[in-house]
Amino acid sequence: MISLLAIGLLAGAGCAQRTPAPPRQQAVPETRPGRTAVAIGPARLWVEIVDDEAARAQGLMFRRELPDDEGMLFVFERPQPLSFWMRNTYLPLDIAFVGADFVILNIEAMTPLDEKPRYRSRGPGMYAIETNRGWFNKNGVKPGDTLSFR
Repeated sequence: MISLLAIGLLAGAGCAQRTPAPPRQQAVPETRPGRTAVAIGPARLWVEIVDDEAARAQGLMFRRELPDDEGMLFVFERPQPLSFWMRNTYLPLDIAFVGADFVILNIEAMTPLDEKPRYRSRGPGMYAIETNRGWFNKNGVKPGDTLSFR
């Protein structure tokens, strides 16, 4: 009799309905209109891409704010010595100069509204990234790190 009871319990356990696992939701990549996500060393930055003469000349001039995780990516037609200044730029910025191989050449801190210094690449650059002052340091980004698009 005990064995029939045990068999009944085991049989009942095998018939128990399993609750199906909820369907896995795929991660939806975060998007931002007019911005592209780039990985820079260990960090991610959302950039506005400027790739023509007029947009590069305008840059971040006259802007009064820049979100903490955003910046501007300047794209040039060919590797060349790059030089920037801060005319009509109110934000304290850092700039990373990047070679055609997407490796950061150097990072410079730039002073708002100061037109005298020219911030220059240490070698032929094809890209430059401007961010809020301290962003590269805060995110552990340094010369030699690589830029990649996600």
